[in-house]
Amino acid sequence: MKKALIPDFTGKRWLKIGLRTLHLIGFAGVFATALNEVPQPEFWLITIVSGLGLLALEAMSNFIWFVQVRGFVIYLKMGLLFALYVLPEYALIWLILIITISGVISHAPSSIRYYSFIHGRKVTSLKDTKG
Repeated sequence: MKKALIPDFTGKRWLKIGLRTLHLIGFAGVFATALNEVPQPEFWLITIVSGLGLLALEAMSNFIWFVQVRGFVIYLKMGLLFALYVLPEYALIWLILIITISGVISHAPSSIRYYSFIHGRKVTSLKDTKG
């Protein structure tokens, strides 16, 4: 069974750090846009492109990501972004929820982040799914 479409490579960690940094800069701009009610689409573009890059890198590096809490949190945040699009009058609430969820999950123990809903336990790779 193939374990990943994107195997580990030199510089992968720094690529993730760079994408995450761009994502934070973009999201800060999106939040400022919501606070000031001044459209600045370039921040949305930075946030979306860096977010999709992070998602692709994580998901394609370890397929188990799709059923872990950390993957589910991304689905949840994407749902909140959709809510922002549908109900923009609540933009600050949706954005604060996204920040809160992101902060909690990024600092949660690995037993929570890597918990698999399918397996009912912490699973960090496809090798852990046996037994």
